[in-house]
Amino acid sequence: MSIFTAFLAKSSTIDRRGQSFIEAMVAITIIVTSVASALTLVQSSVTATHNGGIQVVAANLAREGLEVVRAARDTNWLKGNSFQVGLVDPGGTNRKDARPILNLATGDWTLSFTVIPPDLSNAVVYDTTDGLYVQADAQPSGAASSPYTRVLTLNHLCRDGSTGVERIVGGVLTCSGTETLVGLSVDSKVRWRQPGGTYRQLTVTERFYDWR
Repeated sequence: MSIFTAFLAKSSTIDRRGQSFIEAMVAITIIVTSVASALTLVQSSVTATHNGGIQVVAANLAREGLEVVRAARDTNWLKGNSFQVGLVDPGGTNRKDARPILNLATGDWTLSFTVIPPDLSNAVVYDTTDGLYVQADAQPSGAASSPYTRVLTLNHLCRDGSTGVERIVGGVLTCSGTETLVGLSVDSKVRWRQPGGTYRQLTVTERFYDWR
């Protein structure tokens, strides 16, 4: 074998080794990219599932707030009382914001029209050891604060007796003149803090009339 032929054989071996190394690097890059993409999709799926679960709880809490109002109205009818008993501010200030309070000992619901501060500190929903979400004037024993707050706004539905015109009255006002309180337009607002620290709010609205 000539020196030239031996050189060509050696060069071919080096080229094959270099080519194999490049192919291996390309394959590794493809695998790493595929795995990273898969992990990103899994993380996105987990995050979406988690956020979806949070929103389902918020929606249920909002609907529960409306059901508390409905049950109170219906109970008033059964007792022969005015539909608005317990559903308007008993202090005479016509405050519309309230918290649905559950008595864990009796299972009875009441609405508290105590002033709710801007930070909603007294509107926290607690998570009990039994897995129940409740609101109370004081944190129940063994319960933890959940990321949710809930406020009901019970605006007055006023109808003019002479014209039949109906309007929603909020703030600290109520029906006036020839108007009659014929129902309540209730906003059930649930706010929660996202894992990233941002806040979101869900509001469900329903009208409850004094119609049997």
